[in-house]
Amino acid sequence: MDAITAINTIRDTLRENLTDPYEVASGKYSDRTWIYSDEPIAGAKFPQIQILKTENPTEVIDIGPNYTEHERLFMRVWFSTKNGFKVTIDGTEYKNAQFVEYMLGQIKSTLKGQFSELEDAGVGGYRNINTTSVEYDAETQLYFGAVVIRVWYFNR
Repeated sequence: MDAITAINTIRDTLRENLTDPYEVASGKYSDRTWIYSDEPIAGAKFPQIQILKTENPTEVIDIGPNYTEHERLFMRVWFSTKNGFKVTIDGTEYKNAQFVEYMLGQIKSTLKGQFSELEDAGVGGYRNINTTSVEYDAETQLYFGAVVIRVWYFNR
């Protein structure tokens, strides 16, 4: 396992287990990509998720030339949506900051619920660290916030 594999595992887990809010709002199936890892997202449509690495501390836990490392990888899972996008879920309409808060909760509960699958994929552990406040950028007309997560794994 390495940082890129861990990030892509989180990305793929979200892709497989979160429903695209665009599909919910429009009532139509959309074959669009809306969850990205560190790759550039030029021309991407909103709402979207982008996963960005923040830190990757390593602790050596063995000695010798073939030592084992305990890696901890911190990521921010950003969710952003355009001003005015709204979706109704279970009879409740969400838009703007409320929609971002709702999706941050969905990201957290989805990843927590997939703990066993993440472990099977080589991610030795998973933890939600915190959630940022929701912000608005008037220039881009985007509402956004992030879930900060930590995963860990061993490199032998």
